[in-house]
Amino acid sequence: MKFRLIKQNEIGLAVNIIQENYSKKYRKAAFKEMEAMFKNYTARPKYIVAEEKGEIIGLGGYIQSWMDYNIYQIFWINIKPGFQNKGIGTKLIERIIRILKNKKASMILLTTSKPRFYSKKFNFKTLAKFKNKKYDLMCLKLN
Repeated sequence: MKFRLIKQNEIGLAVNIIQENYSKKYRKAAFKEMEAMFKNYTARPKYIVAEEKGEIIGLGGYIQSWMDYNIYQIFWINIKPGFQNKGIGTKLIERIIRILKNKKASMILLTTSKPRFYSKKFNFKTLAKFKNKKYDLMCLKLN
């Protein structure tokens, strides 16, 4: 398995994975967000894909925070159905955390419906639970 930055012409393939895991509504939102990686914006997200035998089987994004340049947010961690529960998501998150450590990040934030996974595997801590209790806001302090 190979991890690398997404190419602009692969956005459609990546958002198809999001649609399979969520819905067309989320596909549209993710498409716009991924396009921002290739625009001339001050803060641009970066997307990493997991590739196996030339096929994109997973993706994850991150962006630097505007409130503090040493804080980053991770989002859209998605693995293609049929490839889930094989450790690909874990390896993808490990890769992103390593990238952010090299950028001297002091904290990583994310929202998730699976807080136990992130706390057990990566030591993220819950900062807040959203009212609907479907998502937790979590952080990982790096220094």
